[in-house]
Amino acid sequence: MRDAIGQVFALQVILAFVLLINGYMAYSVNYTRAFRVKNQIVNIIEQYEGPYNDEAIARINAIIDQMTYEVPPRLTQDFLDDYANVDEKSCQNGWCYIAHDVSIDEADGERTGKYYSVVTFVNINIPVINNIVGLGDFLRVVGETRTIYD
Repeated sequence: MRDAIGQVFALQVILAFVLLINGYMAYSVNYTRAFRVKNQIVNIIEQYEGPYNDEAIARINAIIDQMTYEVPPRLTQDFLDDYANVDEKSCQNGWCYIAHDVSIDEADGERTGKYYSVVTFVNINIPVINNIVGLGDFLRVVGETRTIYD
């Protein structure tokens, strides 16, 4: 009887190890996808000097479709709720941005501009863990553009 109990315990340890490794691999793949999408979005925003151009939005949406990047609406809504007091923010198609105003005093006057914080999300959908722990900040990938002056 003792050997049967020992084998069940060993099987449970092996199963837990396999689940842990698979979970890490799934997170790693999805994190890499979110990171690459974020980098592409930052490059496009810098190229078009903001996310307001229809052509820029079309290119961003094409990148998102090409990389099969999908995010549950709950993550973007949590982001909007966390930054409810920020004036200029937006979420669309699984990514969000916040515009930050910058002003620099120079010898010939003041220069104003903006830089954008771009946020993408890691799509790990484990209902029990996401509801209990609330992995909101852990699932965010944040990057910033260079300052774009007026």
